[in-house]
Amino acid sequence: MNKWLLILMLSIIFPFIAFCQQDTVKANSVYHQQDIKDWLAQKGWIKEKPAKDKFLLIIPIIASNPAAGFVFGGGLSYAYKSSPTDKRLSSATANASYSSKKLLNLNVKSNVFAFNERMVLNGDWRYMVNVETTYGLGTKKFGNSTGDVDINGYETSIDSLGQSLRYNQIRIHETASWTLFPNFFAGLGFNFDYHYTIKDQTLANGDTAGSYHYEYSIRHGFNALHYTTSGFSLNLLFDSRDNQVNAYTGYYANVNYRINLTGLGSTQNSTMLLTEFRSFYSLDALQRNILAFWFYGNFVTSGEVPYLLLPSLGYDQRQKTGRGYTFGRFRGENMVYGESEYRFPISPRSGILGGVVFLNLTSTSDLYNHIKTLEYIRAGYGGGLRIMLDKTSRTRLEVDIGVGEHKVGFYLGASETF
Repeated sequence: MNKWLLILMLSIIFPFIAFCQQDTVKANSVYHQQDIKDWLAQKGWIKEKPAKDKFLLIIPIIASNPAAGFVFGGGLSYAYKSSPTDKRLSSATANASYSSKKLLNLNVKSNVFAFNERMVLNGDWRYMVNVETTYGLGTKKFGNSTGDVDINGYETSIDSLGQSLRYNQIRIHETASWTLFPNFFAGLGFNFDYHYTIKDQTLANGDTAGSYHYEYSIRHGFNALHYTTSGFSLNLLFDSRDNQVNAYTGYYANVNYRINLTGLGSTQNSTMLLTEFRSFYSLDALQRNILAFWFYGNFVTSGEVPYLLLPSLGYDQRQKTGRGYTFGRFRGENMVYGESEYRFPISPRSGILGGVVFLNLTSTSDLYNHIKTLEYIRAGYGGGLRIMLDKTSRTRLEVDIGVGEHKVGFYLGASETF
């Protein structure tokens, strides 16, 4: 399977290497960042246009897997400046897809600077009719999986080790933070998650003792058919990145303390702590070789949280954690995650074509079975291609291959992973 994935990746890379080499012969010896539009203009295929401080990309969605059937739809990524005087880029992504088995995914995720960058709005809004394969809690359980290829975190075949959960979800997460000091923000948020019409295939087959979702729900006092988590959050944010879409230097740190209350509609009271830190280091004067680090932690600090809201791979706002594994592959009351990525140029002068290599580590807990965080760690690794679509916003097309234990994932996106 890996041989065919390598052939696929090379078939994608070689045509772009060819045009970048042709580009280099004609280019000046001084490096000047270009994008795909510059190359098309040089070829005479499009007219050269002045640079804009906004960029919109639309990508079709076509996929297929046994649980969802044939999936079709579209996604967009939009980077812009809220005001002409802003130095920071705001960004928004949206997806809409439908499947032949009546699954639906509508979501909008945003990071917007407003009021001359004095306020930052962070949003994650979703309506989903979804199917997810779940594997219980902790990173200890594994066994031999099928070894098939996953696409953008979704399985393309049935994994005999997993259990199928179909559910509807409404999510409204919105946080508003205000500037206290340069690059430092503090604010409040509202967080609402409603999971309902939950259909557990393992439970439907009569195996109540073997169902991860049902056993957890009963043990922690939740109705296995529906539950709500609702409350507010306290947020601290530090952001000194030179670009919010594709950073070359700087730091990003976020601490979010979520308080879920029955008085605000939550099924049970609970608190959760989310911590995130990203750092970016340029290894040369031209800022073409970048070393980036991402640390992410999500913890249930008190009370009871329903199964489908427990910290899990792919449950971060942009659903980017865990290249090499499917969404929900590792779950627990607590989760720690780390990733490092080296970003380097492939086209020597135009900067249109680049590459990345990455390594990630995941650990989740299973307190019922006395498994602590960091007791078992799972790794994923891989590499990919980057194509500069818009040099002003630094938006690049992402094509990655990630390898986990017994799994290979193929990823296509319109921005950096972090």
